Amino acid sequence: MTYPIRILQATVSNDKGGLTGYICQNYRYIDKSKVQFDFLTYETQLDFQEEFEKMGARFYVVPKPSHFFAYIKALKQIREVNAYGAVHFNISYANWLTLLAAKWVGFQRIIVHSHSTEIDDKRKLVRGMKKCIHHMGKMLMPALGTDFLACSQLAGRWMYPDSILQGKKYHLAKNAINLEKYRFNPAMRKAVRQELGIGENEFCIGHIGRFNYQKNHAFLIDIFYKLLKVCPNAKLLLIGDGPYLFNIKRSVSELRIEDSVFFLGRRNDVPQLLQAMDCFVLPSRFEGLPIVGVEAQAAGVPCIVSDAITRELNINGLVRFVSLRDKDKWVNSIMAYHGFTKRDQLEKLRNAGYDISLELNQLVSFYENIVTSDS
Repeated sequence: MTYPIRILQATVSNDKGGLTGYICQNYRYIDKSKVQFDFLTYETQLDFQEEFEKMGARFYVVPKPSHFFAYIKALKQIREVNAYGAVHFNISYANWLTLLAAKWVGFQRIIVHSHSTEIDDKRKLVRGMKKCIHHMGKMLMPALGTDFLACSQLAGRWMYPDSILQGKKYHLAKNAINLEKYRFNPAMRKAVRQELGIGENEFCIGHIGRFNYQKNHAFLIDIFYKLLKVCPNAKLLLIGDGPYLFNIKRSVSELRIEDSVFFLGRRNDVPQLLQAMDCFVLPSRFEGLPIVGVEAQAAGVPCIVSDAITRELNINGLVRFVSLRDKDKWVNSIMAYHGFTKRDQLEKLRNAGYDISLELNQLVSFYENIVTSDS
């Protein structure tokens, strides 16, 4: 076996959350003497590109798969000049065009990695069309992929037929994190709250995620408005941006709760901001296994999440799952943590396998086994 093994990762963007966030985090911590990543992207310049190139990565701008033959041509050129151990597709639904293209141009190992459980699009027609593509791709998956990963059992069932789920080529890959970055720190909590202008006795609710259909911010604003009726000193931190940001800001303005809602945008200090929170809220319509939920638990923050999210998220026993049909129950569940004393939770998460150093050792072994079995 020749080291480092080169793996082509598909696909990254300037949106540092979600799939890109997961891929980038893995690259920063993986042992690059054993595994090196190259990246496919649809964007001409990425804000982390220079950093990663200094670590030995290469970036390839390719057409979108909707331009199928141009996509194939670009992929073929990349494969012909590089010896890859595998191409690793991180996907939220079974868009079989990318997998077919990889197979067509001759990739011997095609890793499919499921990160979601639904289609993220508010438009019913588009969502319906993508579901048709997904169901076809799910049936074709055994013929297109060679190795299969999922961030949760629910994400696995969404992406793969039973023949894969019951086979030896299917594995769970936990959304692990650098736990030490999130360790509960009372001094940091106090400093961040002072910086944000949040009083020690005010109840701080937090949410991290793109303003899109999946994350369901309109519902979050509705329940926070109800929460203010019973807890007038509550504050809401909203971290992230996205296509629905303007609409949510307008709703907050119409409800006249601007003084209680903090729009913080994209942030690079999420571990510190989590310290400030008393409760983390995630009313997503669907998720694979949300990394932000793991991060919140590592910071000792109790979580209220939708019952559409896999129960595997409840790592430390401080996660409550609530139906999106019952807003009053959301308010009551959040209020149950009013006055909650946060504690260090790292040992529980480490024992459950969410330490990134341990998980990436397993990922390296996974890549090594693929190359070995292929040679």
